[in-house]
Amino acid sequence: MGRIAGVPNKITSEVKDKLQLLIDDLIASLDVKEFDANQRIKMLQIVLQYTLPRMKQATNEVSEDLPLFIN
Repeated sequence: MGRIAGVPNKITSEVKDKLQLLIDDLIASLDVKEFDANQRIKMLQIVLQYTLPRMKQATNEVSEDLPLFIN
């Protein structure tokens, strides 16, 4: 017997909560002032992936068929 569809997985949510606490403690313990320039740049690269919105590729798709030749 499995879990009922639509019901959140309790174990998954518990693991996510514990991981979030661990991450919060880890980030709070970091002293960025002690990082060298390379470490600061690397941390900035990683953090920006989660803070800046990703650019979407612009496409010029046409939803209807257009004639190849106009008379």
